[in-house]
Amino acid sequence: MANKVAGLLFLLSVLVFPGCKKFQKEGHVPQPGIALTFDDDRVDNWFKYLPMLDSAGVKATFYICKYNKFTAAQKNKLMILRDHGHEIAYHTINHYNMVDYVFKYHHPVEELMRIEIEAGLKQMNDDGFYPITFAYPYGAHNGQFDQMLKKYFRSVRALNGSPDYSRSLTATSKNDVLYGLGLDKSSQKSDETIMKIIHSAKENNNCAVFVAHNINMNNSLSVTRERLQKIFALVNELGLKYYTAAEISE
Repeated sequence: MANKVAGLLFLLSVLVFPGCKKFQKEGHVPQPGIALTFDDDRVDNWFKYLPMLDSAGVKATFYICKYNKFTAAQKNKLMILRDHGHEIAYHTINHYNMVDYVFKYHHPVEELMRIEIEAGLKQMNDDGFYPITFAYPYGAHNGQFDQMLKKYFRSVRALNGSPDYSRSLTATSKNDVLYGLGLDKSSQKSDETIMKIIHSAKENNNCAVFVAHNINMNNSLSVTRERLQKIFALVNELGLKYYTAAEISE
């Protein structure tokens, strides 16, 4: 019997404790919190939920792509989002997979930077938007691009597709590469997982970085209103801060 108990305890130590570590990282941010980020060109959808974000005291980061196709009304909505304290960040013009663009389809990296970064930034700058942080389309990035993008941005954000959720916890308030943990239906993350990473941010003095696309739409690239409300309630309960990407970047 004793041997069986010892064996069970060993099995639990193997299965449980390593699993716990994936939520843990020692941090040193001024105040624990979360960074809520949204990707793409879904400004009409985001604007619809601006009152919900405002009522919860949320300051989010919106990484914008396809700005060249925005209407005057959409640009005005983006301006209102910015004026409510949200960060307007950058996500390229055409939303190409940058790694494939260069290494699979053999376009020069200088062309990529000229078209997808410089030309798009100029269009936004001309309209009074000055993005200082960046998110990779599809999360596809490498070190070479990271270094080149530092010429334009304080930080780049990739996606955390690994089982190590602690990669989405920033240890300090100065980060040049962020790894967002998905909130959308497509991420297949449970509410329990999301709440654990938020609790870990509180307990270990970190900032947890999350990424979504649409809000409350009937598609896989959407986070439900109910999930967001659960996040807002827990952030409020734990006394956490909402960070923009710029605030946790070098």
